[in-house]
Amino acid sequence: MARPQVSGSAVRIAAGAIAAWLFLAAPGHAATTGAEQIFRGKIVSCHCGAGKSAAAPCATPCTGKGLTYMLAGPAGSAPYQLSDQKMPALYPSRNVLVVGYLEHSTTIHVDDIVLELPEQVRRAKTVAIVCDACPRAEAKARKAALRALLDWNRFTLSDDPHHADLIFLFSANPYLGDYLTRDGPDKRPVAVDTTYLNLVDPRTGQNLWGDYRTEGWLLVSSSTRDLVTEVRQLIEMDQNPAIGHLFVDAHLARRTPPSVNSNPGK
Repeated sequence: MARPQVSGSAVRIAAGAIAAWLFLAAPGHAATTGAEQIFRGKIVSCHCGAGKSAAAPCATPCTGKGLTYMLAGPAGSAPYQLSDQKMPALYPSRNVLVVGYLEHSTTIHVDDIVLELPEQVRRAKTVAIVCDACPRAEAKARKAALRALLDWNRFTLSDDPHHADLIFLFSANPYLGDYLTRDGPDKRPVAVDTTYLNLVDPRTGQNLWGDYRTEGWLLVSSSTRDLVTEVRQLIEMDQNPAIGHLFVDAHLARRTPPSVNSNPGK
């Protein structure tokens, strides 16, 4: 989680339509120039060029000016420069997956950035579905999520969020991190244009991962299924390369970063 907007038709890629060649790469590991792939690492920042900054000077050659975001991998490996500086600014110091290709040996052309799923999500066995700020058409999200999770058959579903390991929180509004602390349901105005999914720790209210789809009220169900599918792909792609291909294909269409205020994964 969390994000770039994309139409439902662009995200729902048929299993047979695999156009991108994929493998998971980390900075310091071999990667193929020009091939679409996933790069795993952590977004770090440094100061590039002359002038003063609170950030430390970049330890590796850089082409930007001022505050610069890079993708760092294992200790001792050189970080990659990132062609897009708006998307990584949404995820400072976060572990992410960058979808893109090497423009040359030290720079990734960024097509999309997705938050890495934390181990807490991967270890979860029991989940609850909560539809918060879900008026009118957005109420379809709960039914669509239930069907998608039953089809996945990975989790035991609980009706009580307090007894679940994880909450799948759907809403038409961005999550403010206040699931446990606010007084009653979300009272903000709602426009059913966007479906947000946040994976929330039921004990702390912490947002562990998030993403969204802006497809309008008619496509709330498909938006919900796409979001659950994205979580499933993030969990399963390490064991099944074909799922990684689908993940890359889906995210190649997602090229416009959201505003900082709408980032569901922060």
